[in-house]
Amino acid sequence: MLILALLSLIPFAFAYLWFHPQLFGGERWFAASEMPIDKRTAVKPLKLLLSILLNFLLAFGLSQLVLHQMGVFSLVGGDISLLQTGVGADFMKEFGQRHLSFGHGIFHGILAALFFGMPFLGYVCIFEKKSANYFLIYMGYWIITLGLMGGLISLYGGVPA
Repeated sequence: MLILALLSLIPFAFAYLWFHPQLFGGERWFAASEMPIDKRTAVKPLKLLLSILLNFLLAFGLSQLVLHQMGVFSLVGGDISLLQTGVGADFMKEFGQRHLSFGHGIFHGILAALFFGMPFLGYVCIFEKKSANYFLIYMGYWIITLGLMGGLISLYGGVPA
């Protein structure tokens, strides 16, 4: 859980870079979002806390997709003791360390952005009449963010050796 808590800070760190006016094109995002200058204010503490909570939920959900070992854990009803003896222990000994690389996590993070993020963002853009540029700026952000989070989850959030 500690790794997920730390990973919930990644969307903030990357958003600072991605959306900053002097860096990767924050001015393009402001123009595409059609946000008036008077609405461009600092994030208030309550919104920051809610965002951290949402980021944590995002990291937790992504861990379920990235860590294939979670499927085995769910098969035993969440009882970790069943994976420490008998067939469960044998299975984890043979297969428990598979697919725990940074690249594998990036792959699943990008898939999550494309198969979950893109449809949600697409609906928002369609019904809020946002531009294709707005959509592409956000999709780029989420593809990179979820790829990075997925890679780190796979690398550091997996089953210990």
